[in-house]
Amino acid sequence: MKIPLKIIAYFCIATTPIQIFIVLWGIQVVLTSDYGVMSLSQIEFINNYLGFLLSIVEWFYSWFWNAWLDFIFSLPLIIAQTFKAIVSTWLGFWILKKLK
Repeated sequence: MKIPLKIIAYFCIATTPIQIFIVLWGIQVVLTSDYGVMSLSQIEFINNYLGFLLSIVEWFYSWFWNAWLDFIFSLPLIIAQTFKAIVSTWLGFWILKKLK
């Protein structure tokens, strides 16, 4: 059981730079466009800047509860992504600490 948990922990830690890059990209979009911190939602960001992910978003809507996904994708990008980066990094280090 330790190996799958280590994989999850290292994945959580390894994705942190990607999440920080998304946050910084979102800040750059807010500073250079008409979007505000609260008005740049995750789905707006995906629609305008990461269009290749729309097929994955549509797949999510075919498998998960639509109202829940509407809520998640409507959250402000910068705030939600920062929170996700902090939680996933903490979770990765916490799992590794518990495995030692």
